[in-house]
Amino acid sequence: MLNIRRFILSTSFLLIGILATIPFTATAQKSSIVQVHADKASGYGVACGGPDLIVTALHVVSGKSTIMVVWQGKSAYADIEKIYKPSDLALLRLQTPLGIPSLTLYSGEPPYDTNINFWEMPVNTASMSAKTTVLEERTSLAKISPRVANNPTGLSKALCSDGGQYYPGMNTEVINFKEPNIRKAHSGSPLTYDNKILGMVDGGAKLVDGKACVWAIPAADFNKLFNQGTPLSKPMQSCDQGGIENKYMYSGLRSDNPLLSPEEVRQAKQFENPMKIPTGGGELIQLYHDYRMSFGEVYETLFDDEKQDLTEILDAEESISLEDLLDKTIDLYVEDVTGITLMIPSQCRLSRTADDYGTLITTSSPGGLITMSVYISPNESMDNGLQAMSAFKSYMATSGMILQPKDEDIDDFSDDEDNPYYSEHIEKEGSNQNGDVQSGWYADLIINDGDFLAVIVTVNDWAGLDNQPDELMYFYLMETCASLCDFTIY
Repeated sequence: MLNIRRFILSTSFLLIGILATIPFTATAQKSSIVQVHADKASGYGVACGGPDLIVTALHVVSGKSTIMVVWQGKSAYADIEKIYKPSDLALLRLQTPLGIPSLTLYSGEPPYDTNINFWEMPVNTASMSAKTTVLEERTSLAKISPRVANNPTGLSKALCSDGGQYYPGMNTEVINFKEPNIRKAHSGSPLTYDNKILGMVDGGAKLVDGKACVWAIPAADFNKLFNQGTPLSKPMQSCDQGGIENKYMYSGLRSDNPLLSPEEVRQAKQFENPMKIPTGGGELIQLYHDYRMSFGEVYETLFDDEKQDLTEILDAEESISLEDLLDKTIDLYVEDVTGITLMIPSQCRLSRTADDYGTLITTSSPGGLITMSVYISPNESMDNGLQAMSAFKSYMATSGMILQPKDEDIDDFSDDEDNPYYSEHIEKEGSNQNGDVQSGWYADLIINDGDFLAVIVTVNDWAGLDNQPDELMYFYLMETCASLCDFTIY
């Protein structure tokens, strides 16, 4: 958790003025962006290199039997003209020309710390919308964050693979975001500025150590695709491994994908609307459901030391094993303002309340013996985040929960200029008059660049939990989910 980068979302939209002195307007720019449906996966693309030539993310179209491009209410099937695996890029050629105007590439270093656009088409609409994000720096994929740099194999296992080769390559130059608002289905969306292409949202890896990880491919790699890209010599292995969503890399399941079956449309609609949560400050944060997956899939993404910790804990249990957990399903949610990722067992329903400081989201195990509480407070500075944490602690103390960590359970990097971070971990047990453990809870409190996250798992009847193996299993499942609730890696 320590070195995950996350910066505050700018809530303003960049509106590019339509000036008489600029012949290529924002409207024309929007006209170069398309939706790409490849079997069950959906993403975006942009006309570049010539009319009706579409650049998109390779992981969206690799191994797919049918590729459809949708543009301004029209559609055409497309073929893969060439690919460039190291940068996860593919060039499509439409089978039926639609006259999509081509955008040019931005030359030179992209503008950092400046509002730029990426694009999306809300479900069941016909118009592209500009969204605002901010770029941070260029880096190699292996160094997308210090946490990943310390365990590069953890990221490589989350990438697509074809013939034993991972793509994009770990040494590929990518661009970091400062914003948390890139989510699934944004793969292939161009980053634009001054009516030119800065790069492309690669979508990123669904989970690395249980957390989403996102980056962009720079526009210079488009030239590598055009000049060094190769035609497909044989069918590629799909990144979705036979499922309806990509297993490793981000792509979207959208109910308006014309290639979906009626049942798949129903599945997609089930989670398309976000949970809208008002905060005490009058803001509206939105919790999006990103994925439902087995805990086994989550476990595969964990770093080796975390796998070992979980295995050692479960080895001490006689009635519960790791295998019991692996088949359970997990829901992953992403909050659009803060970039917080929440992992919740699928059988647990969420409820929410808000106060003057933030939003409390709660859930409980199917038998009701375990409660998991998640508290989110968006803030503008580390000082504001520390104030929110102090208020939260005071509130919890009124119910007898004293959140006082040991010195060794505090990580204080609040003065770090680039990545201010502060965290506390607290565990406590309550005993009855005979000295037997009666209750217990543990909490993780995190402030990342001002935004505050608290996750608490509580057991009020430990004896009852011991007598119900199913509930005990949910305790370990919820405890692991709580430890993985964090901020998106950028």
